[in-house]
Amino acid sequence: MNWRRLNDEEFDAELRVKMIEEVHEVKSARSKDELLGELADMFEVIETLANLHGFNFDEVRAAQLKKGKERGGFGQRMFVETAEHPVGSFGERYCLAEPEKYPEIT
Repeated sequence: MNWRRLNDEEFDAELRVKMIEEVHEVKSARSKDELLGELADMFEVIETLANLHGFNFDEVRAAQLKKGKERGGFGQRMFVETAEHPVGSFGERYCLAEPEKYPEIT
């Protein structure tokens, strides 16, 4: 085995790549046990990335709760199929700022 210790910038980049890998593994999990294991792996990556940037679990959880309160969460299983934002509104600016996430509006 050949390995080296990563600096913070490299570690950050590799953790973000690892998160994408874990997302794909969660998506392809075939059983509850497999899903649980993959979710645990995601938590590991999230916790490590948060710690790298000086956040602890309580801070991440507080940010999650704040965003949920401001924007809503997934608990009620509501799925937005379409959204219309008035010209110049926050929603329009938000979507236009990230065209790769919202290609249908460009």
